[in-house]
Amino acid sequence: MKTHKVVAVLAAVGLGFGLSGAVQAQVSGQGGPVMVGGDAMHLEENTHTQVWNGRVEVKQDDARLRADNIRITFAPGEGGSGFGPVQVIEATGNVYYVTIENTIKSDQAVYTKTSDNLIFTGQVILTQKQNVMTGSRLVYQVTNKVTNFDNGNGRVKAIIYPDKKPAQ
Repeated sequence: MKTHKVVAVLAAVGLGFGLSGAVQAQVSGQGGPVMVGGDAMHLEENTHTQVWNGRVEVKQDDARLRADNIRITFAPGEGGSGFGPVQVIEATGNVYYVTIENTIKSDQAVYTKTSDNLIFTGQVILTQKQNVMTGSRLVYQVTNKVTNFDNGNGRVKAIIYPDKKPAQ
């Protein structure tokens, strides 16, 4: 079954997307509906998870999370059946997080609803226009748009280009 058909069927019945209420997980600080697509999807009802493989993309408002594989864990739905709000999104392999302001590339990333943080690990590269920062761990507070780079297994490095001002 093609990915767009899988997404359309899931959206129609509200499985795993919390469509009966507001979507709580955020890859964008703006909130709103979340669209997921990939080459294949495996649904595990007992553990309330969806495992997406192959060119996976999670889109919400102006943000995109892309990776080779993404696992989404949901809270149990009302009465313990079905799927409730997203709790955790785990992305592995060629991870890219793209917003209007930044692009973050890493080996893996984990979004946790309770902290509203996206944590990128591995070889992390943050670009903003010409500016580039590298390190091994970056914590991004999605709603507040706050970024913390720490050294983890090495040093944080940056190349920063000042804005060009016209000559006077």
